[in-house]
Amino acid sequence: MSDEQNWLARGATSLTLMMMGFDTELDQQLTKLRNVLRQENLQLSEFKIALEDVERVYDSLEGITDKSIDTYKKTFAVLLEETGADILKPLDKEQPLLSDLLKIAEPLARHINTLAYSPRIDRADEELDHLRLRLIRRFKSLLETLTLMGDDSGSLQRLDAMLEGEPSWKMLDELASKTITLLRKRLSEEKKQFEGYLSQLTEKLTRINEIVEADSATLSELKQINIDFNSSINQQMSEARMKIDNQHTVATLKTDLLASLDLIANRLQEYQSSYGAKLQDLQASKVEMNDQIQSLEKENLALLIELNKERKMSQIDPLTQLPNRQGFTNRLDEELSRAKRYKHPLSIAILDIDFFKRINDEFGHLVGDKVLRMMAKEMKKVCRESDFISRFGGEEFILLLPQTNLQDAKIAVDKLRRHIAQCPFHYQNKPVKLTISGGVAELQENEETDSWLDRADTALYDSKRNGRDQVTAA
Repeated sequence: MSDEQNWLARGATSLTLMMMGFDTELDQQLTKLRNVLRQENLQLSEFKIALEDVERVYDSLEGITDKSIDTYKKTFAVLLEETGADILKPLDKEQPLLSDLLKIAEPLARHINTLAYSPRIDRADEELDHLRLRLIRRFKSLLETLTLMGDDSGSLQRLDAMLEGEPSWKMLDELASKTITLLRKRLSEEKKQFEGYLSQLTEKLTRINEIVEADSATLSELKQINIDFNSSINQQMSEARMKIDNQHTVATLKTDLLASLDLIANRLQEYQSSYGAKLQDLQASKVEMNDQIQSLEKENLALLIELNKERKMSQIDPLTQLPNRQGFTNRLDEELSRAKRYKHPLSIAILDIDFFKRINDEFGHLVGDKVLRMMAKEMKKVCRESDFISRFGGEEFILLLPQTNLQDAKIAVDKLRRHIAQCPFHYQNKPVKLTISGGVAELQENEETDSWLDRADTALYDSKRNGRDQVTAA
């Protein structure tokens, strides 16, 4: 082996030793290359083959390394989001190496350890929390509507108390179960009441039918009395004529005629007596039937008045005197029909009092109720006559803006927001700052109502998340 080959062999051997320990397959090929280099007479062909095998394995490892580093970089970037940008700088090279990956190991470990002991709100958690708050508002609206129908046992108040303090999912599930049970019980009670009313109605109708049948029988009897009377009178008249024809003396004729007149008078008296009695029966039946009908009409009228009263009450929020969710739904159906018919734009806004729970906790629910009444009054001042404002439940209001596109709706709602922020409100001579957040959405073509409301609700949620006291357009 020449000196040049000897130096080449020594350098290649040193290089193989330096590369040992990174990969099993690479170690095997490096061992083969080293054995070729140790031969007394170096065969260039064998050296070339062994070196190509080493290069092949190395190239494969290099590709895997590059891909792995890229994968790690993307994974860490997602994990760290914006906060870990400085940590990942060593991997921003055009071709980062394993050593660069090792450089971020220690600071990455410290950062992940910090995240493990610090609260971190995931986007999915935010969405679930938003959904939970929406369910709480929906439950409040439902319980308020049920309260309008009465709460003598206090069951609804106890259920409403469960909504204080933003209850957990478990408590919401328990509340849903208790609410369903209460609804079933109430429906059962109302069913019994209605069945009782139907039973009374059936009795009255049965009695009226009996009176009608009795009157029909009385009329038949009257008809028969008339027939019998006419027949009897005709017979007496015929007998009188025969006596007149057969008698030859005036004295005998007079006696017979007087006897016939007495019979006719008796028949007439019997007829008048029977006819009068039947007429009295008919008059009594008429009076009783009129009483029954008037009683029935009064009960039906009272029922209609009560139903209309309950219908109106079911559509009005008793605290703010604004339409409630049911009233809003009825108006919404009208506006949707009108918007589709005339191709007019239609927008909606969901408004929520900021930090209302803090007001209730700090000042009490009576003050919270006063705030709600004041809010309703001030909102009605700013809204246009064509707008429709209602209380959607809890501290949430909903505003319907007919013939209004998204841009104009946002301007109108923002005007309302500024007005509320400027309204003076004091408690025990202390000013209380009140603001509202809003979400606005315009109805899109062929959009479902629930989807439309969800977009407005999501926009409201964005206003809350971005600092409150603002209006966001969906």
